[in-house]
Amino acid sequence: MRRGRVTEDAVERPGRQLGVAGVLAVGGVLLALTALTYLLHRLPHGAWSLPVALLIAGAKGLLIALFYMHLREQRASNGLVLLTSVVFVAVLLTVCVLETRTRFRPTIPPGPFPVEPLPGRLEDPGGAHPSGPAGPREP
Repeated sequence: MRRGRVTEDAVERPGRQLGVAGVLAVGGVLLALTALTYLLHRLPHGAWSLPVALLIAGAKGLLIALFYMHLREQRASNGLVLLTSVVFVAVLLTVCVLETRTRFRPTIPPGPFPVEPLPGRLEDPGGAHPSGPAGPREP
């Protein structure tokens, strides 16, 4: 009975396998990045919050893909598939961020009734409503 050929994709390279100490080290780095994510979400960094969060998430995803999914031990074609998917995700995220950055602020259409603020809102920066309580008016 003839056996099929084993392709290079299925063969792991013995010199690139990760030992127990390596697995624990990668796990420690992943825990440190998770703690960094938690600590940084409490700091006000404005426009940098999304890029920093995506950078940390990307680093954690890369570590998981390389070491726990064994892409580091496989042939380069698997890495090309990973790189292509990362590029597509980056393009989609860029399109989403640019689309939300270019939205215009909706205007309040004119009407016969005075505009009152939404419940729970303290002030209206546009000054489109009369100053006073938002409840029913007494005659």
